Amino acid sequence: MKIKSIWRYPIKSMGGESLTQSLLSQHGVVGDRSYALHDGKSICSAKKYAQLMGYSARYDSEPDGINIPPVTLEIGNTAVNSEDSNLEELLARELGTKITLDKLRPADNLEYYRRSTEQQPIEEIRNVLGLEEGEAFPDFSEFPDSSFQFSTPPGTFFDAYPLLVLTTNSLNRLQQVTKGAVIDERRFRPNLVIDADELEADFIEEQWRDRFLEMGDAIIKLTLPCPRCVMTTIAFQDLGKAPQIMRALVQENHHKLGIYGQVIKPGKIQTGDQVHLTEAV
Repeated sequence: MKIKSIWRYPIKSMGGESLTQSLLSQHGVVGDRSYALHDGKSICSAKKYAQLMGYSARYDSEPDGINIPPVTLEIGNTAVNSEDSNLEELLARELGTKITLDKLRPADNLEYYRRSTEQQPIEEIRNVLGLEEGEAFPDFSEFPDSSFQFSTPPGTFFDAYPLLVLTTNSLNRLQQVTKGAVIDERRFRPNLVIDADELEADFIEEQWRDRFLEMGDAIIKLTLPCPRCVMTTIAFQDLGKAPQIMRALVQENHHKLGIYGQVIKPGKIQTGDQVHLTEAV
């Protein structure tokens, strides 16, 4: 197995940067999700603001894991810097509400990270999860209790764990069972795509729970398979709307695609690095 792709997303829910190399720290890919939008009620994601998937961001200089450099955003045909005083006005016009672009806040600022207390109708929740009438809700019982209190783990802007790992095998299997849609890794927002073509085309990450990936100078512990939502179906850039992706994931793999991970040994990685799956380290 080897690393096919490394992805970093400077701003939560926006398109990111394809890297040839990166440092992995305890927070994942250095510079990943250092910014997020906030609408005054909670941290924003494309589950609520689908337009975000069509925007993108890139760093003006390479992040070092300590300081957070400015980013340049591509919003439609407009390029705007995070330091630009007109940015929030542009975002408000695009998204229809007052929006701030924020850097990571301290982990003890719990109110900033807390989920909105507004009650969502059941049909709205179904829409966010990309579910049709009669489809079961995904099983979130193994996720930390804090996942239900906070939009993101306090002190971070990732959904549950610092890394999302995806294999070409799962992507190939999903393509086999999804009619009328192109399966493109960009839809699923992985940090690492692993080429494991010597293994079968299947959702193989399901069997990787609690195992380890050694790559480059780093070691990752794999945690929980990732339940997917409506974000996988949104039209953006050159990809069309594809609700059939969620139909296939619900029917074939209990809503899941890819697996979350934590870095237990920081280090440098690069595309092409060999990847070794182990039971222990």
